[in-house]
Amino acid sequence: MTRAQKSGKEGEVEPRKSSGEFSRATALARPSILLVDDTPGNLLALEAVLEPLGHRLVRAGSGEEALLCMLREEFCLALVDVRMGGMDGFETAAIMRSNPRIAQTPVIFMTAISDEPKQMFEGYSQGAVDYLVKPFEPYVLRSKVTVFVDLYLRGRRLVEQDRLLRDQELAALRNESEARYRGLAESVPVAVWAVGPDGRTRYCNHAWTSYSGLPFDPTGDVIDGNFVHPDDLDATQASWLEARGNGSLWEHEYRLRRHDGMFRWHLGRAVPECDSGGGISGWVVTATDIDERKRNDDLRAQLLGQAKRAREEAEAANRAKDEFLATVSHELRSPLNAIMGWVQMLRGGGLDEAGRMHGLETIHRNAQLQCSLIEDILDVSRIIAGKVGLETAVISMGQVMGAVVLGAMPGAATKGIAIESAIIDANDEVLGDTRRIEQALGNLLANAIKFTPAGGKIKVEVVASDATVSARITDTGIGIRSDFLPHVFDPFRQANGSSTRTHGGLGLGLAIVHHIAELHDGTVVAESGGPGTGASLTFTLPAAQRRSDRSVRALTPVPPGRDLSRLHVLLVDDEPDARELVFEFLRARGARVTTSASAGEAWEHLRRERPDVLVSDIGMPGESGIGLLQRIRKLPAHEGGNIPAIAVTGFASRDDAAVAIAEGFQEHLSKPLHLDKLLEALLRLRLPDAVDDPESERKGN
Repeated sequence: MTRAQKSGKEGEVEPRKSSGEFSRATALARPSILLVDDTPGNLLALEAVLEPLGHRLVRAGSGEEALLCMLREEFCLALVDVRMGGMDGFETAAIMRSNPRIAQTPVIFMTAISDEPKQMFEGYSQGAVDYLVKPFEPYVLRSKVTVFVDLYLRGRRLVEQDRLLRDQELAALRNESEARYRGLAESVPVAVWAVGPDGRTRYCNHAWTSYSGLPFDPTGDVIDGNFVHPDDLDATQASWLEARGNGSLWEHEYRLRRHDGMFRWHLGRAVPECDSGGGISGWVVTATDIDERKRNDDLRAQLLGQAKRAREEAEAANRAKDEFLATVSHELRSPLNAIMGWVQMLRGGGLDEAGRMHGLETIHRNAQLQCSLIEDILDVSRIIAGKVGLETAVISMGQVMGAVVLGAMPGAATKGIAIESAIIDANDEVLGDTRRIEQALGNLLANAIKFTPAGGKIKVEVVASDATVSARITDTGIGIRSDFLPHVFDPFRQANGSSTRTHGGLGLGLAIVHHIAELHDGTVVAESGGPGTGASLTFTLPAAQRRSDRSVRALTPVPPGRDLSRLHVLLVDDEPDARELVFEFLRARGARVTTSASAGEAWEHLRRERPDVLVSDIGMPGESGIGLLQRIRKLPAHEGGNIPAIAVTGFASRDDAAVAIAEGFQEHLSKPLHLDKLLEALLRLRLPDAVDDPESERKGN
């Protein structure tokens, strides 16, 4: 049995297992020869002749089979019979020459017909390298085959040598490129890693070792939990694994720990490196420090958010003011219309006595309504300007509430509303202005009556604790929407400010209540479960025995360490009532107070008397408090140029405070002025030569 027969069944071609099965080394050691003949006996004879050469012999029983063999593997020579059934040798050779992959394979034609020169010429025209006539001498065939195998092997060796030279050149270029890459990576101020396909680090540059404090090249995962911020680790690892799985570009923002433990934001990027087969052989990963940009972006977003909110608030305030002005116009014109109409009828005559009396009552009622509206507007104006004075005394919250309920009974009875009272008459004393507290409680009860439908109920309570006294008014009215509840005490705001609203009024009553509560160091709170559930409003003030009221400090003993004896205060305010209030308060504390109604007058007092501290209003006619202080700060220290200064103003925004401090004021207090805060501000200035403060001295001041 021949070698070819041992490789498989007779007539079969040895199958090729893979494209790389016959390597270049195999082709050089044992080249393959293709034997093509449709007669099995002839194939056996050819194998017997060529077997001594030791080459690999592959049989093909037809032209079609021969073409399939040559497409699967490389042959150094093909021995092809001319006369074959189906596709003959010439047709087989013609197809070979048309395919670039097998066109260069040498072909030796074999035939048993020796007297046909035409066929011989045709064979050579088809690219044959030789033409043998059967029978032929075995040594002749072996000699010819040996020549072509030798030529093939020489050609393969040349190709292999060329490949080796090319590989060496590529290796040299690769080494040069890698050296250049490493030099570039070391020179950039960006962390750079060379990462294997498994995600583990092969190389990192100096920028990373310097940032991380590592004394050597790390070999762990490039996304290292020891350096990535814990809050960013899961998301960063997930995005990195996804990119590795997809073989796609990676980009992710995360925080990396510096050698001193501080985390800074970085932008991580990774680009895959591919081998000649298209597979991923590694990754180039970089991390760029974007901490400053990130912080700027966050600050920009914060500022944009603040600007947006401020714009929305300003727009809402403008809408509220527009609605308020429209409401003012309507509410003032309505009673004025009734007054003007009845005046014309009274002047025209024609009314009997009953008609005249009814007209006068209508005029009186609408005039009172208009006075009430105007008084509300003026109250809000005075509150905003910080010009609301309080005449405080110890009063009973229950008694004031009782009087308010008594006065509201006729209005409630007209609507068929029942008022239930639960008012205590003991331990309900507060320090406050009777008229203002009565105004606040009256507004709360009137508000409840207005928004409670006919037949509803209102419960009025006064309750006391050790520290506070509260008046609570609960109704069964229309309730308050949850979105409007935080704004119920805002001026110029109404739940329904449209022209179709059911209830009249300016929407100032509850805003006035809120400011009166603040003036008394108290609170007012609104509660409601929503539309249709009614509402509860609670007005709370400090109990008289626990409250340190700013306007009656002179009536109570001065606490130790809070005496202002030997302190000379220059007080500047163009508003007489406000100036008098602060004057009496400071004088009661033992301070010497010089008052001035203008900046010019204050300047003269300063130059003559050298006070210890300046307390000045900002907004004044002529020269402002800031202008006064700017002049003072130009003086030398021994002439009062460095006098401590406190700004007291109705300009109460943060920007106003910042401007005052920047201009040289040490403290900024907004109106309405809390006198205890003024006292604290004076003590904070720590004037050891003027203020008797033994408690501060014990603290080392």
